[in-house]
Parts: sequence; C-alpha cells; structure tokens
Amino acid sequence: MGLIANLPKFWDLFKEGEALSNAAAWKNRLVAINGVVAFIGTALLISKAYGFDLELDDDTIHGLAGGVVALVGAVNAVMHVVANKDVGLSSNSGTANGN
Repeated sequence: MGLIANLPKFWDLFKEGEALSNAAAWKNRLVAINGVVAFIGTALLISKAYGFDLELDDDTIHGLAGGVVALVGAVNAVMHVVANKDVGLSSNSGTANGN
C-alpha cells in the first residue's frame, strides 16, 4: 500500500481510544532519538568550547538548534498522541471535557 492509501489510518490514530499496534517499540525509538539529539547538541557545544573550528557561527548554531528543538517537540507531541490510547481527539461533538 502506498502512502496516500495509509493516510486515513494515520489520521485515525489521533482519535481517543486508538493507538499504534506496537506502541512500546515506537516509544523506545522516540526515547533513543531524543538521546541522540541531546548527545549531538552537547557534542557540538563541547567541541566549540574546546576550540574546534566547526565553520559555523553562533547565529547559525542557534538557528539550527531552534529548528531541531521545534521538530523534536512536534514529533514528541504527535508520537505521544498516536502511541497512547488514553489521549487523543474525542469522537463526540460535545465540549472539551465530554459533557
């Protein structure tokens, strides 16, 4: 199946009571990705502090860091919703608390 054919299934994951079939594996991958991103950011800062020339000025590093933080934050939010049956969009058309 192609990407377009699976898109409705992906949107269904945002509904309350739906979750990925192997949510634990996806959560473990997300934790690993967060660790790698933190390690790379720390390595860049440490290498710059010890005088290694990264050919990047401070504005570029800050811009890249902001972009990475925004991307990782968005992916974390999406993965939290699609990997957890207890959160998501309510299927009823009531108020936010379901009343």
